[in-house]
Amino acid sequence: MSSELDSLAEDFQQYFKVEHRIAINVVPLSTPLPSEADFTAAIPEPFLLAGNVGQLNMNALRSLQRVGELAEELANYLQQQAKKLDLLLHYVLQQQDVAAYRHHTQSYGGAGLTFKTDSAMPALQAVEVKLFLADNAGAVFCFGQVLSAEQTTDGYLIKVVFKLIRDEDRELLVRASLQQQARQLKLKAEQR
Repeated sequence: MSSELDSLAEDFQQYFKVEHRIAINVVPLSTPLPSEADFTAAIPEPFLLAGNVGQLNMNALRSLQRVGELAEELANYLQQQAKKLDLLLHYVLQQQDVAAYRHHTQSYGGAGLTFKTDSAMPALQAVEVKLFLADNAGAVFCFGQVLSAEQTTDGYLIKVVFKLIRDEDRELLVRASLQQQARQLKLKAEQR
């Protein structure tokens, strides 16, 4: 078990994490982590749709950069359309947020997250995780394992390592955490 925990701890450190509060659902599983095929089949359709829409938006804007003079106006129009889709998608994704399993992160990144809860979770516990990024930036569905549950004055700080996550979702979390850090640094600079 300790070598498995050491491996999880190493995985947890692989990516940058930012301290930021976002809504998540964490559902403890009574079974081990699913296979890669079962994971892919378990991803709710709205999460697949969110990933596809985000990728399409980025591809469209990249293509426009090569068009020329009219590209700026067309890019603005496409960004407005993308915002409309994001709002609609945000509404659909809100339906996936189950209050009984809702928590908020203390930190998150490409490798995992931390959150506070009232009760401990055993190390290596398999969990289903849904992350709802702020500002309609997307949502991620994945499976993870509990690395640790540290007792605090107001409950437990749970560390979860993502074990089954799509590459594009990991990239989304990396980008979101870096963008959030940039916002935090800008805010600190303005306060000086």
